[in-house]
Amino acid sequence: MLTEDWMMRQTEALARSIARLVFRKDATDYVPTGAEEDREIDRLHRALLEKTAAGDIGGAEDLLYDRADGTDLRCLEVAVDFYSRLNGLTDGELEAGGFARDEIGDGLRNLAARFGVALEL
Repeated sequence: MLTEDWMMRQTEALARSIARLVFRKDATDYVPTGAEEDREIDRLHRALLEKTAAGDIGGAEDLLYDRADGTDLRCLEVAVDFYSRLNGLTDGELEAGGFARDEIGDGLRNLAARFGVALEL
């Protein structure tokens, strides 16, 4: 229990740090704009939410990694949202989706590094 709490706090701190430093915002959520130029990134965000809700967390992460080529920072913003949402799930919910709590922080750090953002807490 203490390890889980510590890992959750570390992941949340990492997500908030990226949101503040890269996007100059306090919240870690991605808010779809509905603008034509954001159609693809909004679609990615929606697909991640749907896959996660269906219990396909690994599939959602695979989709995110396939899309994140390190050039579109909006994809990093979606990644911060995705991992923050995963961080709010229970260990049981994560395990049911084939995911472990330690994969959340690792995934966020690895994806951020693709965009040249390297933060360690």
